[in-house]
Parts: sequence; C-alpha cells; structure tokens
Amino acid sequence: MKKPSLLVIFFFAIFLFSEAIGFDNNKLDANDVIVHFKAGSSKEIARYFDQTVLLNINGTNGDYSKNQAEYILRDFFLKYPPLDFNVLHQAGSPGPTVFYVGSYQAKSEQFRVLIKGYSKTEALRIYSIDIIKTKI
Repeated sequence: MKKPSLLVIFFFAIFLFSEAIGFDNNKLDANDVIVHFKAGSSKEIARYFDQTVLLNINGTNGDYSKNQAEYILRDFFLKYPPLDFNVLHQAGSPGPTVFYVGSYQAKSEQFRVLIKGYSKTEALRIYSIDIIKTKI
C-alpha cells in the first residue's frame, strides 16, 4: 500500500517543481527562436503555431494548417540548412502581439526572418513567418 502512495507523492512533487520553475512548453522567447532556427527544427517551431499560419518564403505565400506549415518549413530547412541564426530585434506592442526579426544564414544564402505572434492565455502562438532572401 505504501508503494502506490509514494509514487503518487513523487509525481505530484515533480508537477509542483515544474510549476515552480515556470516550466511551460508553449511559451516562446527569443532564446527558443534562436535555438530552433539554428537547429533547423521545423517540428519544434511548429509547436508554437496557431491553428493557421501565414507563410511567405521568398515571395511564395499562403495560409496553411499547422501540419502543412511545418512541412513547408521543413522543406525550407532541408533546402537551406542553417549555419547561423540571430534575433536582431524583438518587439511587442502594448497589446499581446510580438515580433521577432532575425537573420538566417545558410551555406551560400542569407535570409531575413520576420516572426509574428500573439499571446493567447499566457502562451505565444505564431500566426505568420516571412523568410526573404537578402543579398550578401
């Protein structure tokens, strides 16, 4: 009888600890953006997508579902594997909208990245990503 109660207490303690340190899988900040773009991880970026996402990659744009947007972003990362990514500017209006402007470096190409999102019940949801090739 003691083993099940100890197990319940153990999992409850882990839950409380994760809440105490602010663990939130859906909260996105500049560090997450940098890590996920540097890794070329469309799957991790897609975790923050809203139900539909406006993607603009080099002038080809459209509204896509979360899954479609993830595949399109994955194809971009496969075609242009990341060498470096830096957030150049991060802004948020007085409301819930936030913007990230970044520089994405592939082997022989450089891109400007604009990520737009909004806070929805404390978690950021990305609703738009623009990736435009720039001249080196």
